[in-house]
Amino acid sequence: MLALAMRLSRRARYALCAIFDLAYNGAGEPVRVQKIGERQAISYRFLEQIFQDLRRAELVAGKRGPGGGYVLTRPPEEITLLQVVEAVDGSFASADAADREGWPASGHRPDFLWGDISERMASVLGSLAVSDVCREAVRKSIDRDLPVGMDYQI
Repeated sequence: MLALAMRLSRRARYALCAIFDLAYNGAGEPVRVQKIGERQAISYRFLEQIFQDLRRAELVAGKRGPGGGYVLTRPPEEITLLQVVEAVDGSFASADAADREGWPASGHRPDFLWGDISERMASVLGSLAVSDVCREAVRKSIDRDLPVGMDYQI
């Protein structure tokens, strides 16, 4: 999984952290981007840009006014990590092709592997839901910052 994290852009990694935080700590209630940024140590301004992409992909919805913030548009079981990555970085396969663009041709490099590796990484990300990450966090006893009066179990 470390190699996968190294392949993902910072934007994609931050988007995954933000969606996880929203699911794990939000309990279905709106969460402000500033609060997510504090918990995840991510710049508020950068997170705002990421949340705009997540909103366009219809993974989150924004609520304005007092008590506002962002909420997931679907249950965490219905949002895959691949959907989150593709919401901020575009298609996983096309990103891999763009990475190879401009490389000199060589009969000695295993270029044929890149497409297969991208497909496998997309398969792994597509098989994991946000709820899976939340269950793992519970299993590892990661602290939660639930809204006051909430006791939400995943």
